[in-house]
Amino acid sequence: MKTLKNDWLIWTIILAPYILVAWFWKQFPEQVPTHFGVDGEPDDYSSKVVGLIIFPAINIALYFLFLVLPKIDPRKKNYPLFEEKYKVFRQITHSFLSYMLVITIFYSLGYHFSISMMAIYGILVMFLIIGNMMGNIRANFFLGIRTPWTLSSEEVWTKTHRFAAKLWVALTLLTMILIAFLPKSEIVFGIYIGIITVVPVAFSYLEYKKLGKNG
Repeated sequence: MKTLKNDWLIWTIILAPYILVAWFWKQFPEQVPTHFGVDGEPDDYSSKVVGLIIFPAINIALYFLFLVLPKIDPRKKNYPLFEEKYKVFRQITHSFLSYMLVITIFYSLGYHFSISMMAIYGILVMFLIIGNMMGNIRANFFLGIRTPWTLSSEEVWTKTHRFAAKLWVALTLLTMILIAFLPKSEIVFGIYIGIITVVPVAFSYLEYKKLGKNG
C-alpha cells in the first residue's frame, strides 16, 4: 500500500488516458487501429474494447512487473544505489505507453496526422531521458547494457554505461534534428537504433579485453 501511495504520479500517468477513453467512448468507431505500418497507416484493427481498454492495460501489468524485478534480480542489492533513477525509468516508460494510447485515441476520433513521426519522437524523448541517467545505473540483470562483459566486471559495466550515456544523448539530439529535415525519417531512425544498440555492446567487449590484457 505504501508503494502504491508513493507512486501516485505513475498511476496518474497510467490512468489519465482512460479518462479520455471514457469521455469519448460513444464517438469511437467499433474498430480502432492497434498497429501501424512504417508508412504511418494502420494495418491492423481491433474492437474498441480490446484496442482502447484491454490492450493498453499492459501498462498496468508493467507497473507490477517493475515492482517485482528488483526483488528477483540476483543483484538486487544494487537497486537501492540507483533507486531514484529506476523510478524515473519507470515513469518515462509508463509515460511513453500512455502517450501512444493518447495519439491512438485522437487518430481513432478522426484527427489524422503522421502517427509514425509522433511515435518516433516519443521514442527519442524517452531514450534521451534514459540516456541522460544511464551513467548512474548500477549493475543488474534487467536494465541497462547487459552483455556478458558488463555483467562480468563492475568496471566494464561502469565504463560502458558512462560511454553509452554520452552516445545516447548526443545521437538522440542529432537524430531529432535530422528526421525533421530529411526524407525517409524511418531509415534515419533505423540507423539510429542500430548505432545506440551495437556500439555500446562492442565498446563493452573491447573494454573487457583491455581489462584482461591489463591483468
